[in-house]
Amino acid sequence: MDDTGIIHLFEMRNEQAISETQSKYQGLCSSIASRILGNPQDAEECVSDVMLQTWNAIPPAKPNNFPAFLSTMTRNAALNRFRHEHRVKRGGGELTAVLDELADVIPDSEDVESAVDGTLLREALSRFLDGLSADARTVFVRRCIEMQPVSEIAESYGMSESKVKVTLMRTRKKLRKYLKEEDLL
Repeated sequence: MDDTGIIHLFEMRNEQAISETQSKYQGLCSSIASRILGNPQDAEECVSDVMLQTWNAIPPAKPNNFPAFLSTMTRNAALNRFRHEHRVKRGGGELTAVLDELADVIPDSEDVESAVDGTLLREALSRFLDGLSADARTVFVRRCIEMQPVSEIAESYGMSESKVKVTLMRTRKKLRKYLKEEDLL
């Protein structure tokens, strides 16, 4: 079933929407949650939570890009769970590295919520990503949304790790400049 059909099932409050979403996007959501949480059981629970959140979000939400919508919801749910479980001490791994990389570009969620409407930031990020080259956008999304290690991204695209790191650094600089121009930083 295509994404439009799945979204229509959600709008009609048909429970088949959940099973269709799971059959089509379980792997994507599990991959994102596993990278962040590092535990298959926690990732499975997180994905189940995302399915419920999706049920509650559609309607009124009507996502234009359903995989991106699910990816974002999964990432946010996994990050919230990770933060909850590691309040006192954050562990190592890709999550900490990615959060450190973005710390200078995007303020933490409490600052964003108090200073700027989250919707404006999401729209600005979407416009920014649309303006990137396909390679830079894919590398950035795979690192910052899917939390993939630099070595895995480099291997997937036949790049050196150094080139991936430089691409990410340049993209973060461009993002910082763009957000300043949009008065979001």
